[in-house]
Amino acid sequence: MSDDSHHDIPPHIHLCEKSKNGQWLYDKQLSSTYYDGLSDINQQGTSFVGRTALVTGCGRGSIGAEIVRSLLMGGAKVLATTSSYSRQTTLFFEGMYRKYGSRGSELMVVPFNQGSVQDIDSLVAFVFGQLGWDLDYVFPFAAVSDIGSTVDNLGSHSELALRVMLTNVLRLLGRIKLAKAKYKSVGRPALVVLPLSPNHGNFGGDGLYGESKIALETVFNRWTSEMWRGYISIAGAVIGWTRGTGLMSANNLVAESIENAGVRTFSPREMAFNICGLLNPRVACVAHQQPVWADFSGGLNQLTQLNAIVDSERSRIKTKCGVLQRIVEGITYEYTTQYRGLFTNSAAQNDIKLLAKLQNHFPATKRYEDLQNLHYLQGMVNLDKVVVVTGYGEVGPHGNANTRWEFEAFGELSTEGCIELAWIMGLIKHHNGLLPSTGQHYIGWVDSKSNEPVLDADIKERYHEYILAHTGIRLIEPELVNGYDPNKKMVLREVSIEHDMEPFEASAEEAAAFKQSNGDKVDIWENGDSGSWSVRFLKGALIRVPAAVSADRLVAGLLPTGWNAERFGIPDDVVKQVDP
Repeated sequence: MSDDSHHDIPPHIHLCEKSKNGQWLYDKQLSSTYYDGLSDINQQGTSFVGRTALVTGCGRGSIGAEIVRSLLMGGAKVLATTSSYSRQTTLFFEGMYRKYGSRGSELMVVPFNQGSVQDIDSLVAFVFGQLGWDLDYVFPFAAVSDIGSTVDNLGSHSELALRVMLTNVLRLLGRIKLAKAKYKSVGRPALVVLPLSPNHGNFGGDGLYGESKIALETVFNRWTSEMWRGYISIAGAVIGWTRGTGLMSANNLVAESIENAGVRTFSPREMAFNICGLLNPRVACVAHQQPVWADFSGGLNQLTQLNAIVDSERSRIKTKCGVLQRIVEGITYEYTTQYRGLFTNSAAQNDIKLLAKLQNHFPATKRYEDLQNLHYLQGMVNLDKVVVVTGYGEVGPHGNANTRWEFEAFGELSTEGCIELAWIMGLIKHHNGLLPSTGQHYIGWVDSKSNEPVLDADIKERYHEYILAHTGIRLIEPELVNGYDPNKKMVLREVSIEHDMEPFEASAEEAAAFKQSNGDKVDIWENGDSGSWSVRFLKGALIRVPAAVSADRLVAGLLPTGWNAERFGIPDDVVKQVDP
């Protein structure tokens, strides 16, 4: 390679090769290989089928989250860690997998604190031992923000950040190396992408961040001196200004001025694309032979007076915000003075829709030791023949015990009570899947008829009136009692016919019954060999004719309209055998 290639102005993203004096300089040939890999990914996509990856530091909006997304799209099995394991976090990753998971891909999320030695040991043991995975890619991207820490006020938080971003990164690599040796996985090295940075104290006020990134560069020498080859391969990514991540959120406002200075800034997805280019077989083959240095700084490491530019832009923004704030205060004062009583504060509280707190109250179970007073009963009966009732439930005009108690104790239904009765009555149903109307994944209540989402806070307003009208002791609803209408109660009225009627056909049993009830007022005869009989009522015979009358009892304690035992999980064949 000619020396001239090292003096060319490097592109915003490129690969470097280590020179004889130990500096990493732009290399055209390696960069061309990398660009070819990016072109392949862009035009044809890439496959990670059969590959496994460990990604730490992949919270919402991070570069790591975008890397997880890309790996899932390629069919990889991914173990993602989170330091804030909660329902919100798991829903975030669940949504990611639903949207981007491809055939063969897997996503497992586990709680993990990269500052803990115990967690590192447990994580590696879990991956190689319990899961039986052999890692192909490792992204130790967990980081701790340390804004405001300078050399004169470094504290324990700065030390924690250093342990997370340096000490335990090295410890994690060491544990992976030992695990690969233990499970005899030599020759299938894990490609570790190290998150390096052009910020070596340039910003200031970020604790030991710069020191941790500089110290990580020693890994490139350790790879050779400590014999990592065959177990771990190294690709260092010098990550430039990435807008919107947790570490750079405080600097998003000044990103535009940085680009005006000639520096390329990136979104998390753009930076993840650059990093995934290092996984292309063209570059990965190079990394298995020697560490790869990828400069994705966008020219940030070439920018002089970075801190001065940032401080100047922040000062300008602060001054502008102060002027605008004074203008708003003046306008507000003018309006409140001129239109007193009609002015609405623009900072009014947001209309936040609260979620319901549905709870099932189960009786507390006693410990075995608390039942010592009943031990005298042992041996008195054959337990193999004893029927044990393990549970019971109430079904009544107000639904169940919970909703009935609300009516009796408070005289009205709570939001939770309305939700429970609305579900019991079939007005709403729980949905977990794609909505036909939007095509987006939704978890929550939907209207049973329209399948449109219904917020918890809106259920009472929407269904409360209907619930009150169709629960409890109320006017009889004919559709609930096989069509019985108290206003049209059917009775049989006895009538004496005044002339002979035309004969009609009946069975032998029916003909005999008519003859028995009316005697000589009925003629019956057999119709040849057909087996049927003819019946003719004569003058004076008595017959009963249905008539509708109004009943004086119009109310009843009916089950809630729409109540269905199948909704509670009772099989259909059992439901048909029981009278509700």
